[in-house]
Amino acid sequence: MNDVPVARIMSTDLTTIERGAAAAEAAQKMRETGVGSLLVVEPDETLAGLITATDFVALVRDNDPKDRTPVEAFMTTDVITVGRDDTVAELAEPTAHGYTHLPVTDGDGRPIGMVSTTDLTAHLSKAR
Repeated sequence: MNDVPVARIMSTDLTTIERGAAAAEAAQKMRETGVGSLLVVEPDETLAGLITATDFVALVRDNDPKDRTPVEAFMTTDVITVGRDDTVAELAEPTAHGYTHLPVTDGDGRPIGMVSTTDLTAHLSKAR
């Protein structure tokens, strides 16, 4: 159960936004797609950061989210990532530290998937 590779439980339908996009655009994209996080990418598609609903709470508290605040002003930049061959057991530490979304990246730092605590919970409930 814990030696299952991340590739088997990750979501591959990724929602991304470019680093220079405005906060309002990011909020609109999250509303339209119904996702709880956006992967912020550079023009070459490498991972630059992550925006979650929690990040938007801080933005609304501190700013007007309809302004032109760029996403890099409030995205998480010290993103913990995992590889497709990492195991479910290796997700224990970051999720224990409160990370709810873990981007899965390839060897070049490009996102290829996302593992959320929802994915992990679904996997663990099926394994019982």
